Amino acid sequence: MAKFKYSAIFPDGKQRKGSIEAMDKEMATTALRQQGLFVATISEAGGLSGSGGFKEFIGRNTSPKNRDLVFFFKQLSFMLRAGLPVVQALEIAVNQFTGRLHYAIKDMIVEIQNGTPLSRSMRNQKLVFPSIAVNLMLAAESTGGLEAVSQRIATYLEKKAALKSQTITAMIYPTILLLVSIAVVTFLVWKIIPQFGKFLAAKGKALPASTQFLLDASDFAVKNGLYIFGGLVLIIVALVSYYMTQAGRLNLDRLALKIPVIGKLLMNAAMAEFTWSLAMMLRSGVTVYDSLKTCVNVIANRFISNKISYASEQILGGRELSQSLKGKEIPDLVVQMTTVGEKTGTLDQTLQELGIFYEERLEESVKRLTALIEPMMILIMGGLVGFVYYAFFQALFALTGKGG
Repeated sequence: MAKFKYSAIFPDGKQRKGSIEAMDKEMATTALRQQGLFVATISEAGGLSGSGGFKEFIGRNTSPKNRDLVFFFKQLSFMLRAGLPVVQALEIAVNQFTGRLHYAIKDMIVEIQNGTPLSRSMRNQKLVFPSIAVNLMLAAESTGGLEAVSQRIATYLEKKAALKSQTITAMIYPTILLLVSIAVVTFLVWKIIPQFGKFLAAKGKALPASTQFLLDASDFAVKNGLYIFGGLVLIIVALVSYYMTQAGRLNLDRLALKIPVIGKLLMNAAMAEFTWSLAMMLRSGVTVYDSLKTCVNVIANRFISNKISYASEQILGGRELSQSLKGKEIPDLVVQMTTVGEKTGTLDQTLQELGIFYEERLEESVKRLTALIEPMMILIMGGLVGFVYYAFFQALFALTGKGG
């Protein structure tokens, strides 16, 4: 048995605070409800000093994995479709998860039992459930389609994870090649070239220009290595600090979209997520204005999300969605297809087709980036190593008297 402190309200509105012993929080809440009380808050007595309190503290601060959220919404959809009440569905689901998601569901059960709508209880768990899921549930509560919307949320989370994985994968490969290149150059500059320079200096002969340039560059790098490294660190810190500001993030996100190949990849990823999200929310009964406001938080690129935020304000002014989206931030294809969707009354279906199109474009961009980066890095590294060999052999030929 454990002791729980609670704050509850009588039907006449009077508040009561106290403690109760029970096996767990759910049983304590049930016992209080049987007394005619509406539980406002309840927690295990002793806070973090007891092992249970410490375990709960760790659990509540362990972020849920995306696959757990996907499974939760799929399971919720299945149980609601089978006719189970929301509370019973949550009671079945709660013990199938650990960490923050587990405690979030436990808190939601208590809130719903006290009359809080599902969407509001999810909104109170903002560290667990994304805003798009909360808004979809809010719309579903008025239309009565909780089971369908739960499935759509699960599908959306799977799509979002897949798009994120593709984008990250595209960035990992060139990053690895860059790090390997830096390691090779560092090894040549700090180890190989200085040793070769000592050998040539012992001969006391004039060196070819290419060899002398190589030795001078290596000597400069070795002597000023700490300054070079410190300068690079300062540049990185300055860029990160600038990116943390509102104007800095806007400018750097705009610049990222202009980088050849990478910019196209980032745009395709953003448009895939934007059109998928917008289509799902419109299909679930969310208004265009609220859908766009939610998409502002979905899109990571601030340059694009600012345009979406501006478009939502244009919607309030009476403009159509396609007209509101016009601008250099949004591809013309999205605007044109949105116009078609508005005229034919199939906007959600049109946006979903756009999402599929941009998802395919993203896959192509990943393949193109991979195909471009590999030969480029090989050429750069091959050229560098080739120049080192050329300078070495020029010096050897000069020492043997065979150089021209």
